[in-house]
Amino acid sequence: MNTGCPRCGWPAADPAYPVSSHAAARTVVDYVRCVCGLWLVLESGRVVAAAGAAGPGAGAEVG
Repeated sequence: MNTGCPRCGWPAADPAYPVSSHAAARTVVDYVRCVCGLWLVLESGRVVAAAGAAGPGAGAEVG
């Protein structure tokens, strides 16, 4: 289970900025901005996608 930022490893459960949570079919989707600036998409607490400026770790597979 990937629960940290793929770029810097910061734990997604400890976001530096407010979280946007959305109820979806049988799950919760959270949008979190990591301390390194990368946007993380979490489904039930698991990082399923990331987006942000190119930098270390850019293009790395998430999951």
